[in-house]
Amino acid sequence: MRSMKIYLNQQEYELHIERKKRMKNMYLRLKGENLLSVTCSYRISNEAILHFVEEKASWIAKQQKKEKPLTMDQLTGAEGDVAIWLGKKYRVRYEEANNNFLFFDRDELVYFLKNKSKEVVDKTFYQFGKKQLELMILEQRKEWDQFICMMHGLPLPKIKVKYMTSQWGSCMPSKNPISISTRLIHYPRECLDYVLLHEYAHLLVPNHSEAFYQLVKSYMPKYKVYSNRLKEKPSSM
Repeated sequence: MRSMKIYLNQQEYELHIERKKRMKNMYLRLKGENLLSVTCSYRISNEAILHFVEEKASWIAKQQKKEKPLTMDQLTGAEGDVAIWLGKKYRVRYEEANNNFLFFDRDELVYFLKNKSKEVVDKTFYQFGKKQLELMILEQRKEWDQFICMMHGLPLPKIKVKYMTSQWGSCMPSKNPISISTRLIHYPRECLDYVLLHEYAHLLVPNHSEAFYQLVKSYMPKYKVYSNRLKEKPSSM
């Protein structure tokens, strides 16, 4: 892949050119605020690519005006210029460092990284997200430990935070552990509170019957607001 700078619409862009075999057409994508990507055949010259991009200047300007929801691949900032942390958008900045960690500087999320690969960015984001979720769970679980477990003579559950893509949380009532997805770090805190209550409620009602949701509603009357929120993209808030 080759990269170059191009000036359009009174703005400088970084242009990534990826050539592939057996391609008949050229494809242009806007992948960030100032990042363009062209995919084309090996036979297309740089001059032809630049001419193609310049002809698309008005299209690029229109696309930038549209605020599109971020994909899951972009939520950590690895594939975009913003990251979503507890329902809030933060602009992303990268700094070189000997160790990987995150730092919040007002409205910026600053990565200090050994290398800026997508894998390292994602791993660093979710490592720190896990720590944040564990602290919030430690505080929030006190309520459910008391009103769900202690009041019903149940042992307190072990809670594990891990990366899960197919569910926000899980519970095995017979064995008593609860798992919470690190992806909840993208959503407002109330969504974590709902998922935690949802899993605690399974310790009493191990299914999704009407009785189960009545139990959840008795502790959290507006639970549907947070349940529906988790069906949306984090950045659409």
